[in-house]
Amino acid sequence: MWRKWLTGAVLCVAPMLGLQAQTTASGNKTSLIEAWLSMPNVGQVAWPYAFIRARSTDATEKRRRSDLFDQFKQLQWRLKRQGYPGLVKAVHQWQIQLAKTHHYRQPGDWSPAWLMAHPNQQPPVSRVAAIGYCRVPDTVQVWDAVGVHRVAWQPGLRLSDLLRRDPNLKGGSTDEVALVSPSGHVDHYGVAAWNYADTELTPGMRIVGAIDLKGAVFPWMRDAIADLVAHMPVGRKCRSFPLGQSANHG
Repeated sequence: MWRKWLTGAVLCVAPMLGLQAQTTASGNKTSLIEAWLSMPNVGQVAWPYAFIRARSTDATEKRRRSDLFDQFKQLQWRLKRQGYPGLVKAVHQWQIQLAKTHHYRQPGDWSPAWLMAHPNQQPPVSRVAAIGYCRVPDTVQVWDAVGVHRVAWQPGLRLSDLLRRDPNLKGGSTDEVALVSPSGHVDHYGVAAWNYADTELTPGMRIVGAIDLKGAVFPWMRDAIADLVAHMPVGRKCRSFPLGQSANHG
């Protein structure tokens, strides 16, 4: 399905390259569309799992992560004093998982088709550090009160299926979990009787719960994690291509 989508996008874009994307004398690309179409193996890209890294995003998200880790440290101390060793371990797992990311992406749909439909919203290539893509994953990722783990994805998998299987996936005081789409869009879904909402899950989706204790810090932490996760590429065997340089693998 994604290959058919890509073929259509490429066929639509190609006739307009002469108008929208010119190459400078130095060989640098002057449009994101041209950068995508010049990438090796572009025909294999599943666009929901493609990403760009903006030059300003990486530093901003690393600062936010550092601030969140400071909050983790204080929270672990409080949870340990109050007698919640399991939750202390869960917070430690969250931190380990978040620390694995070395470069953050800019969330959004940056496919050639989207860029063609939104010409005024194309980021300047000078602000893009790299473009890349990941292979479609076969799992979804769950952040719950015992840590971080993956669940095998299958067609028709729904949020309600996870909630039945995982008693540790809670909504905290707001009775909501955060769902992060492959492109980095964050939604909240109710998990209590009064606000219950269900949805189908796509491969690579991240589901972030909140510790089910009193206090505004836990929903805030859920959303802070979801925001960081939204800036992390998702999928298998991710490849990145610094603009004007050779490819990196990650």
